[in-house]
Amino acid sequence: MDTTSRALAEYAVSMQRAPLPAGSADAVTRHLIDSVACAFGALESRPARVARAIAGTATSSTGASVFGLAQPTTPEYAAFANTVMIRYLDYNDTGNGGHPSDMMSAVLALGEARGAGGSQVIRAVHAAYETYAAVRRGGLYGNLLRDKHVDQVYAILGAVAGAGVMLELSLEQMAHAIALALTPSIPMRVTRTGLISDWKGCATAHGTMNAVFAARLAGQGLTGPDRPFEGLAGFYEMFGLAPLDLTTLGQPRNGRSALQSTGLKYYPADYNGQGPIALTLALREEARLEDIDQIIVSVHWGGWHAIGGGAGDHDEKWDPQTREVADHSMAYLVAAALVDGDLNVDSFSASRLADPALRPLMQKIVVRDDPELTREHAGELPRWPSRVEFVLKDGRRLGRSSGPPKGHPLNPMDDRELKAKFWRMSDRVLNREQGQAWLDTLWALPALADIRALTGLYRSLPAAT
Repeated sequence: MDTTSRALAEYAVSMQRAPLPAGSADAVTRHLIDSVACAFGALESRPARVARAIAGTATSSTGASVFGLAQPTTPEYAAFANTVMIRYLDYNDTGNGGHPSDMMSAVLALGEARGAGGSQVIRAVHAAYETYAAVRRGGLYGNLLRDKHVDQVYAILGAVAGAGVMLELSLEQMAHAIALALTPSIPMRVTRTGLISDWKGCATAHGTMNAVFAARLAGQGLTGPDRPFEGLAGFYEMFGLAPLDLTTLGQPRNGRSALQSTGLKYYPADYNGQGPIALTLALREEARLEDIDQIIVSVHWGGWHAIGGGAGDHDEKWDPQTREVADHSMAYLVAAALVDGDLNVDSFSASRLADPALRPLMQKIVVRDDPELTREHAGELPRWPSRVEFVLKDGRRLGRSSGPPKGHPLNPMDDRELKAKFWRMSDRVLNREQGQAWLDTLWALPALADIRALTGLYRSLPAAT
């Protein structure tokens, strides 16, 4: 195995027994509650229906459960379908780019199939998040991947690490699992440019599914390429990359684990929009809509590139035709928040997207890449600063700035706010008694002797395939 594979595999294997940092159980539990809430809100989405329909073609008494599907399916299908639902609303957690909780369903699917306890799930999720963070920190940061037109490959590596921990793979097996997950699963950035399709919310689900499959194959003895990173025609040569620096893999950064460095979302939109949405809602109290001549939104370079038209996709962002474009359009997010006085799941309904009243307002919105905010954003724990300014027709300018948005580790959602998010989503599909049963089981994660006490609830959800 090459040195990169060895570093990743050695860490994953060590996490089968190593002590966890203080606060790990609580962090995993809170992020799982957040993820389940997101899945509730996406239960009847088109991607969820498609994923459940496919998952329903395979049944297994020793498999894994899917949100809203009556019978267990294969762990691979369960990992895919459940991640689709967690990811669809763009409401689940975010770290230094991407959405690490996309990986949770890999761990839970295998945990259910093995009858693992909550403590084992916590251990595997912790390993997945640490791997995800270390790969990004070690060289695969977002702007580099954008330049190479590669999407979230770190989620694939994190998911297979978590899957390997859950299956208790040996060092050799873990290295093969990494190779089997990476080699066929390098995603293209086109997923998130231009007219964004259903696949935006399914891309990391596909990687999670492949991670489960790779770990199971390796556990049965299948081998993968020996040097997937450093070999001839391997990952580094393919993209002209320097080897990853994984010397800090698994080590806290500024006293925080990877989980503790990952934020939750207050609004169902791309994380770059969290601050500007809140600022817009605050400024809304100071000006009448008809008095606004221009709105200037300033963000760091990555925010401008991702949702501000900086990727050469200005036309699509200012005239979103799909939900997937709208929740990645700064112009739409700001306009909808300004008109409605809120930004929620219903802000992306087909009727709201088609409202002609929003388009003239969106044309008044300018999104700027601010070098000062880019410098402020940089660091071990990116701060996601933003600034919004209303230019009024009488010449007055009203502006507000923000640092870390609500839900960021430096501005966290407390348990009350997390529960409120859970209830907003669960009330769409469950009555309060049912929702409370879910919430009680989720909070009890560290003490669960068998994770099926939780995943068995998935099959009770009312949903159409």
